[in-house]
Amino acid sequence: MLAICFIPFSSIAAPTIQSLLAESEVIAPVVVMQQIEQQHKKSTICGFGVEVEDQQLVYKVSMIDLVTEQRSRFFVRASDGEVLEHTQERVVLDKIDQAHAVSMLQDKHIAFSKLVAMARKNHQGFLLQAELDHDLSISYLELKLLNQSRKSIVAFDIEKLRPLPLLKWD
Repeated sequence: MLAICFIPFSSIAAPTIQSLLAESEVIAPVVVMQQIEQQHKKSTICGFGVEVEDQQLVYKVSMIDLVTEQRSRFFVRASDGEVLEHTQERVVLDKIDQAHAVSMLQDKHIAFSKLVAMARKNHQGFLLQAELDHDLSISYLELKLLNQSRKSIVAFDIEKLRPLPLLKWD
């Protein structure tokens, strides 16, 4: 019974994104995005996130096909890039704010992965989340980054291809 007291709580607790990043090597999120973009050229990525599932990092990538009105979701193991799950569903584009941002991104002929790279140009940290959005007549990309123990959020204007200082906060 006394031995249990000496087991660190971190070995009992579920792993966090920070602990998994510190302990293992992962494929860069942009590389996974580029692979999915190459395999699914008719759709556009509209969202990316990182989750912990079964004690491993998993990337969640969402895509929208504006022509067929389909949303696809890919769950990809971060350590080796293997697609663990792929789902599709029909969506009503009028009810999705992201549809306008996706349309603008397509009009500019810029891949989501390229937009993420542009938005991260002056920002360090691991990408936790990237989402297209449209609000107040502005289509933008919102990024959440993890720098050691602190998170930061950055917004990037799709039309003008520049940071949105009013929507940037730490």
